[in-house]
Amino acid sequence: MGRLFGFVKFHILAVCVALSAVSLPASAQTGDALAFQNVAADPPAHVSFVDGAAVLERDGQRESAPANMPLLAGDRIRTQNGRVEILFADNSTLHLDTDTVIDFESDDLVRLLQGRIRLAIPGPDRQVSYRIDVPSASAAVGQPGEYRVAILRGGSDGETELAVLRGAAELFNDDGRTALRAGQRAYARANTAPSYAYAFNSATWDAFDRWSETRRDQWLGISTQYLPSEVQPYASAFDQYGNWQYNTSYGYVWYPSVAVGWRPYYHGRWVAYRPYGWTWVGVGPWAWPTHHYGRWGFPLARGSGFLDGRGDPHGFPGRTRRVT
Repeated sequence: MGRLFGFVKFHILAVCVALSAVSLPASAQTGDALAFQNVAADPPAHVSFVDGAAVLERDGQRESAPANMPLLAGDRIRTQNGRVEILFADNSTLHLDTDTVIDFESDDLVRLLQGRIRLAIPGPDRQVSYRIDVPSASAAVGQPGEYRVAILRGGSDGETELAVLRGAAELFNDDGRTALRAGQRAYARANTAPSYAYAFNSATWDAFDRWSETRRDQWLGISTQYLPSEVQPYASAFDQYGNWQYNTSYGYVWYPSVAVGWRPYYHGRWVAYRPYGWTWVGVGPWAWPTHHYGRWGFPLARGSGFLDGRGDPHGFPGRTRRVT
């Protein structure tokens, strides 16, 4: 009889597949000197989509394939001829335009060094706290909405633009501050107070805005009805790379379109991240939700399937869980 392996997360979503073996690094199997502990924590922000070329820099190392990688304090992301989407635990997204450089300081603080970004915070009115630092000023966001920050000219004296598409924010530096609401933008330069808020046409989009809007529209896939809110940003990936079927024992099950012999925890690698421990970084647009929100189990009647369990909440432990 087969074994049931699991990477159980804070919503139980099970991915069922016949397993021949799951290989952890030797140090993870033996519980060696890293001595990670399972922790109860929100899942980290991660790189959810890469369109083109981008690099993640961490501890002096460069990762040229950053998709599905969790982000840690101190990480730097450089987009080259490409764009990147970062997904936060509350389903907020940060979009990076081409030729953009950011430093990821924490889940609520990002430093923009070059280029343009768009921050989208979903949900009803609630208190949030996001800050974007640029060389000449900082943008503080305290409520859900859509925001665009751009460095218009480089260098420490470069001009910064904050545009509020929806919501409200504040642009401030040591010389003053300007409050903005939807449909307004303001500018800031080093050693000068931010400008007054100016009205602008929020429907005037360029290529980056259109790309960002297209990414947002992909959340509205058919799979949304089967997924809990934490996984709904991946609805389009579930739509594109598999299909849902009803199972009398488990309810609606998602069957991925994979080659014969496919198995979990194979296309990717294990990476040790503090405080989470050994964490799987998979390959492909549906690797994150199916490896971080569920468990791997026995095959169903027609093969591998992803179950929507909607179970009790769990933390974000970094080790796999095995059930025999």
